[in-house]
Amino acid sequence: MSAETPQAPRNSRVQIFQYRGRTFVTGLRWHPLGSVTGYMKEARQFGRENKLDIVAIRRTAAIIQAGFVARSDGVTKGMYSLAATLAGQLGDSWIAAWRVSPDDDRFAVVAVHRGGIIPGCDLIGTEAEIRRRVAQQRSRGIEFDNWYLPPEFEMGGTPLEIEDLLQPSKLRREYRLRPLVFGLSKAEQAQLIVACILVAGGLFGWTRWTAYQESIEREARLAAEKRRLDELARLQQESGTEQPLQALEHPWATQPSAIAFVDGCSRIIYQLPLSIQGWTFASALCNGSHVAASYKRTGNSTAANLIAAAAGHFSDRPAFFEEGNAATLKFDLMLPAAGDDTLAEATDAIASLSSWLHAFSQEPTLREVPVVTPPQQALPGQPAPPPPPPPQWKQFELKYVTGILPYDSLSGAPTQGLRLREIKVDLEAGHLMWAVTGDLYAK
Repeated sequence: MSAETPQAPRNSRVQIFQYRGRTFVTGLRWHPLGSVTGYMKEARQFGRENKLDIVAIRRTAAIIQAGFVARSDGVTKGMYSLAATLAGQLGDSWIAAWRVSPDDDRFAVVAVHRGGIIPGCDLIGTEAEIRRRVAQQRSRGIEFDNWYLPPEFEMGGTPLEIEDLLQPSKLRREYRLRPLVFGLSKAEQAQLIVACILVAGGLFGWTRWTAYQESIEREARLAAEKRRLDELARLQQESGTEQPLQALEHPWATQPSAIAFVDGCSRIIYQLPLSIQGWTFASALCNGSHVAASYKRTGNSTAANLIAAAAGHFSDRPAFFEEGNAATLKFDLMLPAAGDDTLAEATDAIASLSSWLHAFSQEPTLREVPVVTPPQQALPGQPAPPPPPPPQWKQFELKYVTGILPYDSLSGAPTQGLRLREIKVDLEAGHLMWAVTGDLYAK
């Protein structure tokens, strides 16, 4: 499709272009409306709260949906919503992407699921951006009835005949944008009266209940997708590298690296005093989120002495046990996620790690444990999803006890796919003994 007279609105998400004398808008903010009879009132309230004053209304048997935009983005009434125009012709379940301009790297994507335009899938961007958005929808497990994709995407489907869909003869009044500040038109008022009659009695109750259930399902899907994208953004920020969506399915991607774990725990444990006002160090446990150090009371030392001495140096007040003769002091820490690793073959990974530790006179145990992939939770009103496919990796539990500092025994070690769960240190006969527990992931 060759776009004519492209414009640059204030909001880069909103794009305006002309085709055969008609003006189309993408980048609308789509929101479901729950009220069958008062949907325009609901739309006006949403528009006021979000400073949006232009809207496109879609009504189908399954959904009432509004796409919002602001006049300040260069949009005026009478323009056409591109997503609404395509949704009115292609049905209730499809995703489409196509090149907007033959000379520029500009592609468009629109997706409709169960009659509703999917928020975030009504936009124009670069080929890489649109490819990524299509891949995200596929990763969510949505089964579209039709895939209209360009051949260069190499994702299957058939090309979209956009030239035919945007002909002036195919454009209907309902695809147009309208202002929110005015009241209902006479045609809209007549439609409301008819709707009130049709949905009277039992049909009214059933329609409301069905719409409510579908709204819950849509909101749950959107919330789940937002959580996934937020988690991926956090993972990319902490790891400092671009991460694929599949990284969220890998338990090692969201955990700190073995070296970061050892370094973070060691910096705190090494600074713990052996005695605090007559309370002597007994043990410490680091699990990556905090260090819990245990102290024993000796002589005539008191709990008050320990509380006063520890104030301001730990994350919390001491927790006492053993009738007040022992206490735990906690120090919080935050370790960044390591991101995804390319896993090594299991035989090679086990041989490399065990050989390294043997060279330090350690006797590690590496025991394979079953990998259990948690099932996806069923969305409200939907059957339970099928069980997830078996994982493509193996997990081996690592344990060893040593008198050597973990920082020394693991510095320079082959830690590809290695993540630690805890480091425990005990004071035994005047010597510190370190117990290390972790997991080695391999394929």
